[in-house]
Amino acid sequence: MTPTATGDVSDRPTAAIPQRRVVRERSVRRGRLGVAVALMAVCALGAVALFGYVSRTQPYLALARDVPVGAQLTAADLVTVHLNPSPGIAGVHHDQTQDMIGKYAAVALLSGTLLNPGALVDKPFPAPGEQVVGLSLKAGQMPSTPLRPGATVLLVSTEETAQGEPGAAAPTIRAVVVHVIAGPRDGAATVSVAVRQSDGPVAARLAAQGRLVLTLTAGE
Repeated sequence: MTPTATGDVSDRPTAAIPQRRVVRERSVRRGRLGVAVALMAVCALGAVALFGYVSRTQPYLALARDVPVGAQLTAADLVTVHLNPSPGIAGVHHDQTQDMIGKYAAVALLSGTLLNPGALVDKPFPAPGEQVVGLSLKAGQMPSTPLRPGATVLLVSTEETAQGEPGAAAPTIRAVVVHVIAGPRDGAATVSVAVRQSDGPVAARLAAQGRLVLTLTAGE
């Protein structure tokens, strides 16, 4: 039997780990660590931005459902939405909810739109014996002075008289401004006015023909 050579294991040569591999593994670990740190920074910045956005928003009142003209506003008609304050927002703050409940819609209020305080009136609307007429007016058919709800105006007909008499007085209709919506062009607007029930059809016909001029009365 041939004897087998034995020796200390520590005396045996070991395979050397390539230096390049060690450096490469360290570089990979450092790269992954850098990516992780970058992702954490991005997430932190996103959280800060989101917090800043939420903290700047304000609660406004919007319509939860359609409200027809003349209907009394209830709490069920309203919902709270959060928006960034803007000079262009003509809305009602959530704190004014109780002040809005019980008022009457001067115009049709559509679901999903912001509640406009100018679209509400304190008294039942229209009053008994009255009609609401919408007038689509251009520049020159109304004063340049801003029209406000509650203002008393005169609707003057520009229609020629049946007799064609140049000195005949133009027919006039007394009305009260209910709501004003600025048009897409300068000077144009849609004006809702309340008139006597007997004057409603005449005012609507003249407005449709473009033969109506709105004038402010003294003191308005």
